[in-house]
Formats: sequence, C-alpha cells, structure tokens
Amino acid sequence: METLETRLADIAQELTFVGDWTDRYRLLVEWGEEAEALPEADRLPEWEVSGCSSPLWLRVQWSDDRLEVQGASPGILPQALVALVGRLFDGLEDVHGSDSQIVERLELGKNLSPTRLLVFKRMLDRALHCPRTAP
Repeated sequence: METLETRLADIAQELTFVGDWTDRYRLLVEWGEEAEALPEADRLPEWEVSGCSSPLWLRVQWSDDRLEVQGASPGILPQALVALVGRLFDGLEDVHGSDSQIVERLELGKNLSPTRLLVFKRMLDRALHCPRTAP
C-alpha cells in the first residue's frame, strides 16, 4: 500500500533532481497546468481556501476508502500548489503526517512567501484532517 511518506519522498526527490528553485517552480507550474481542474460547478464556498490573493478551491473527500483531491485556481502558483497537494494525497487509503513535516521535506518554508505558505498549510490541513464522512 502506498503511503504519504513514500509519496513525499518521491516528490522531494523529483524536486531535488530538477535543480535549483527556479527549475523546481517550473516543475510545480507544469504539474499545475497538467492537473485536472475542479469543474466550475463544483467550485462551491465549502471548498474555498481562504487567504490566497486569487480564488482557490480544494475539494478533499473520502470515496471508496480513498482520499480524493481536486482543486482549481486561476493563479499559476496557487494552481501549482493545488496540484502538489493532489500528488501528495489523491488516492491514498490512509493519511498520517503533519503539515510541518511536509513543508520541511519539500523545502517550501524558505521558498514560498509567508502568504502562500499559509495557504499551502491550509490545504495540507484540509487533506490531513478530512473526515471520512461527506461534508
């Protein structure tokens, strides 16, 4: 069974492999561009993430004992962070970890603005603490 820890290790390795943070940002943006966006009809107030300068939605819910993660933002970097959260959590059967562990492993604490870091932590918190029942 794939775990959050194995995904986190794989993503951290992939980000490190591409080089410096300019290249890492490019990779994150590519992931954001490739990610399937949350449909307009599902961009509901209950899925909004506050604190971002552009609108941002992150739907996190359990379905068939797997976490489903899908989001959207018109902002390039917010959409990249949505895609990163999706890569970390989508499809996992069990979710254990902490937002600080994830931020540290991915070296995001020193490479995101304080506002973007706060929004990213809010997205992580939503995934890490998603109740097993529908909202």
